[in-house]
Amino acid sequence: MHAENWYWQKTWSDFRRGNTLVRMEWDGRAADILIYDVGVPETSAAFLEKLPIELPVVHVAWSGDMLMGAKPVSLGVEKEENLTRLVRPGDVAFDPKYNEITVTYGTAEARLPSGPNTLTVFGSLTSGLEEFAQWARARRFEGVGLITFMSKR
Repeated sequence: MHAENWYWQKTWSDFRRGNTLVRMEWDGRAADILIYDVGVPETSAAFLEKLPIELPVVHVAWSGDMLMGAKPVSLGVEKEENLTRLVRPGDVAFDPKYNEITVTYGTAEARLPSGPNTLTVFGSLTSGLEEFAQWARARRFEGVGLITFMSKR
């Protein structure tokens, strides 16, 4: 049996497929994000249609090394295309229950004060994660920051 056929691989990684790159900018720096437009088509298409998105972000309180939008972003998507609780460093996700975009920069688990949560992971940073992590970590103490998602030029 090949590893790509294993249950865990199909459940937690099979959706991580895409062809579209976008740019994320913060505080004069930038990173590329691979959008999973093949594996997560509905959320990805809705996100890409909304670009550019300027999003104030704050550090999460319950989930670990993650930033979350400080304002809702309605993508018009109500369902989760994948149920991901254990996000990976660099994951960009959407919570359709709250119209919330998140960016994970280290070890994290999607949680709410009431307990476990799930997110739709629709992309991942392919560059700039270390620089972003340093800036993101500072949001815990320095407060709100601004991220801009845009088409890659």
